[in-house]
Amino acid sequence: DLALASGKIYGGEGFKYVKGCFEKGTLHLIGLLSDGGVHSRLDQVQLLLKGAAEHGAKRIRVHALTDGRDVLDGSSVGFMEDLENSLAQLREKGIDAQVASGGGRMYVTMDRYENDWDVVKRGWDAQVLGEAPHKFKDPVEVVKKLRQEPNAHDQYLAPFVIVDDNGKPVGPILYGDAVVTFNFRADRMVMLAKALEYENFDKFDRVRVPKIRYAGMLQYDGELQLPSHYLVSPPEIDRTSGEYLV
Repeated sequence: DLALASGKIYGGEGFKYVKGCFEKGTLHLIGLLSDGGVHSRLDQVQLLLKGAAEHGAKRIRVHALTDGRDVLDGSSVGFMEDLENSLAQLREKGIDAQVASGGGRMYVTMDRYENDWDVVKRGWDAQVLGEAPHKFKDPVEVVKKLRQEPNAHDQYLAPFVIVDDNGKPVGPILYGDAVVTFNFRADRMVMLAKALEYENFDKFDRVRVPKIRYAGMLQYDGELQLPSHYLVSPPEIDRTSGEYLV
């Protein structure tokens, strides 16, 4: 919160790293669209959108995962409307800012402990390849439509891609782009981080692996040093009990 509100995050090495793509590339934000505060918070995403635009991002795409687990099921429509309002404000300032893809958190992207790599693959297909079973022009409308399916639940919504008037995806991740995963909880971001960062990766066929600059909101795995770039550094803990017990 403090790093975003104070603007300190934009002077850090992680943001400077992804900022190197702003002139010619697109900034992609991937994460959970929620105010549950367990994995992410919408207000933080809104601050990050505003700050990135103020620091040079000219083209922004959001890959929004719906919640319904840490918040009420059915709240996805309202969250998408809030996100769209924030993006519309950026568009009024000349920033090309849009939702590019999405899907329910338990079905798209946010698996953990390597339980089901198909979840991550469905996200990769939508976010990187621009491929999904549902293609709509309007992100609010697609969420409303998917909510009408029998037994629909926010956390299990099928993957979708937003397309333009010609049916072309508006924001697949391409060579030279920057990617930030904005979840601050680690467990359901590690698998995607591996797919984005590892050169030698065999969990599924990525088909296309664009050269990008990737950073997490935080470092999700200190042992694996994954991701290698992150916007907020972990706190330095001193005066530990071990210092006094030596």
